[in-house]
Amino acid sequence: MTDQTITTKGPTIDTATCDGCAICIEVCPTHIFIPNGKDEIAIHPERTAFCMACGHCMAYCPSGSISVVGLSADHIFDLTRSPVDFEALSDLLASRRSVRVYKDKPVPRELLEQIVSTITLAPMGFTPHKLEITVVDDRAIIEQALPLLVDFYEKLGKWLANPFMRRMIKRRISQSKFEALDTHVIPSMTYRLPMMKATGIDTITRGAPAMILFHGRYDAAYHYEDSFIALTYGLIAAHALGLGASGISLIPPIVEKSPELRELFHIPPDHEVCSCMVLGYPKLKVKRGIHRDLAGVNWL
Repeated sequence: MTDQTITTKGPTIDTATCDGCAICIEVCPTHIFIPNGKDEIAIHPERTAFCMACGHCMAYCPSGSISVVGLSADHIFDLTRSPVDFEALSDLLASRRSVRVYKDKPVPRELLEQIVSTITLAPMGFTPHKLEITVVDDRAIIEQALPLLVDFYEKLGKWLANPFMRRMIKRRISQSKFEALDTHVIPSMTYRLPMMKATGIDTITRGAPAMILFHGRYDAAYHYEDSFIALTYGLIAAHALGLGASGISLIPPIVEKSPELRELFHIPPDHEVCSCMVLGYPKLKVKRGIHRDLAGVNWL
């Protein structure tokens, strides 16, 4: 091969180091790479516009001969350790619980940064990432949000008790979300909210010292789905670091609708708040794992 570089809008091949193994042809989801004679790879000029910058070609290339516009050296790293085996992974997941009782102890910034770093490993529906996160590591900010959350849920309970408002709410949200509100969330609030007011016990964020909100632009493709994948990575990372965490579905819809909460958490006006996790040091130690029965398992 001649010592030259093929440059396109998407990927670039360094022909001086490329050995023509053709792995990139197999792994590229948009079929940008094509054979070019014996042991040579070319880039299809009409397909470069479809490059998703997923990084597959860079991740799989044995010689490191490919680079992609938008992915710098900071994004790509060598895998130096063997992946965890299934038994170890199963043990990790079996020991993880949704933690709702925390120590009165702040989470160090370095641990939160490790969780954020793990979240960046989460796959996404379509590159580049449309998802943003807001990390709240000040319990005082969370406590400022609690009265606003309580007030909103009190109003929501009254609205659902009103036949006209109930019909309006049912029309505006999905059937599954309405069922969750009607059969679980609002009934539980009938005792939780009075208890919070009488005792000061936080039954919404559970006294967690830190919180991560996942949000993205309303018009950004896949941001909502991506938020739950990212949330899962965050929950597992927190557990691996000796922290406890829980996904909290009570918070995003209220932050979404409340101008005061959006301002408190610095949520951009064009962003949808999709999911949320609270985290901290667990006060109690779990002793047993629990298997959950699925609604069904169908083999074809």
